[in-house]
Amino acid sequence: LVYFRGAWCPFCQAYLQELNGEFLAKVRAAGGELIGVTSQSAEGVATLAADQRLDFRIVSEPANALAKAHRVALTPKAETPLAEVPGEYVNGMAQPAVVAFDRDGRELFHWAIDPNTMNLGGASDRPLPADIWPVLEAALSGETKALEGTTKLDPGYLAAHYPKQHAAFEAWVAASQS
Repeated sequence: LVYFRGAWCPFCQAYLQELNGEFLAKVRAAGGELIGVTSQSAEGVATLAADQRLDFRIVSEPANALAKAHRVALTPKAETPLAEVPGEYVNGMAQPAVVAFDRDGRELFHWAIDPNTMNLGGASDRPLPADIWPVLEAALSGETKALEGTTKLDPGYLAAHYPKQHAAFEAWVAASQS
């Protein structure tokens, strides 16, 4: 399960694209499935998969029951970027996380962001799929491996690999400073 903030978030858009290629193929080759989960309304994400051309399912879970069960940080509705939009984040916004399970429901991997000002309230600093896969692969073999890698999906990575999303981020920053 890959928790993301919402269809409007440029970091989420980029992260979903990162997961959509080689990582998704490896998950499926291992007999798994990738599912994106957001607490944004179904209406808010209805076109996300088509717009982003994602090859995995996206589900809306505004109750946040899964996020709570999987120890994912929640931001209260009043503190979300869509706080003024009726029907969005009625129970708060689940922050980015990646949680993987084996067929018996045993947790193989858990990474969840701790939202703070250093990571733009939870938007930035996600581990890249190339760093997550070796940990999952080890867990599937019954071994333990620490998450390694210093490259994160942050503003610099966004600028280098996803210019459209970076432009949206820069516009948001400029609007919030005026």
